[in-house]
Amino acid sequence: MKNIVIVGIMSFTGAALANSVSHANALPEPTVLLAHAGHDHGTPSHAKQAVADNAANAKVSSTLVVSGCWIRSLPLPAPSGGYFVIENSGSKEAKLQSASSTAYGMVMLHQTTHQGGMSRMSATHDIAIPAGGKLEFKPGGYHAMLENPANVPAIGSKVKMDFVFDSGEKASADCEIKAPNTQAPMSH
Repeated sequence: MKNIVIVGIMSFTGAALANSVSHANALPEPTVLLAHAGHDHGTPSHAKQAVADNAANAKVSSTLVVSGCWIRSLPLPAPSGGYFVIENSGSKEAKLQSASSTAYGMVMLHQTTHQGGMSRMSATHDIAIPAGGKLEFKPGGYHAMLENPANVPAIGSKVKMDFVFDSGEKASADCEIKAPNTQAPMSH
C-alpha cells in the first residue's frame, strides 16, 4: 500500500512537473520524468556509505574514461538526471556497477525502456561497456538519477561524479549543472 501511495503521489507530481516544465520551456512532448515505480528508494545509509567507500578506494582506470557529463537539474522533490559517455579503450568488456557524488545523497543507475507506447524507468546494474567501444548515457536510455542534493547546485556549476566498474577501477568526471529545459546534445 505504501508503494502504491508513493507511486501515485510521484505520478501526480511528475505529471504536473512535466506539464509545467514542458509548457514553460517548450520541451518537446511527451516528457517522461517518472522513475519511482518498481523499486525502493529507501537505501539504508550504510549502503550509501559502501558505494562512496568503493569509489574512494578504487584505483583510477587507465582504459575507462567518462566525458561529456552533464546533469539536468529539476526542481525538488524531482530527481535530476545525469548523462555522459563512457569510453573503454581496454581489451575486455567493462561493467559499470555504481556512480556516486558527494553533492547528492543518492545516485542510481537507470535505464528507460519503451514498449507499447509506454516508457518505463528501472534501476539497473552491471551496464556493459564493450571492449574498444563506448556507451552513451542519454535521455530516453541509460542515465544516472541523482536525489537528495546536499545543496541544490547552481546552474552552470560543476559537480564531481565517480563511476566504479567491476574491475575495481573508477573513472571520474566533472558534470555541468544545466537548466531543466536543456536538450540532449547531438550524438556523434
